[in-house]
Amino acid sequence: MICCLAVDPEYRKQGVASILLGKALDEFDRSREITVSTFRENDEKGTAPRALYRKFGFQEGELIEEFGYPNQVFILRP
Repeated sequence: MICCLAVDPEYRKQGVASILLGKALDEFDRSREITVSTFRENDEKGTAPRALYRKFGFQEGELIEEFGYPNQVFILRP
């Protein structure tokens, strides 16, 4: 599971998130499912993260609530 991935606003839109996610995925056992929780589809804060996870092959999973906030799990299958 990826617990948290964030980029300082000053460095966004420079490919930093893609580099971080790529490096993280290189460290995972790719024969197992990898999950990450992010914002739901209609949450404007989720536009960029959801696009990033889709770019890496993650697919939408269950809707959840974390820390009192509605989220969605994304899954990268082996």
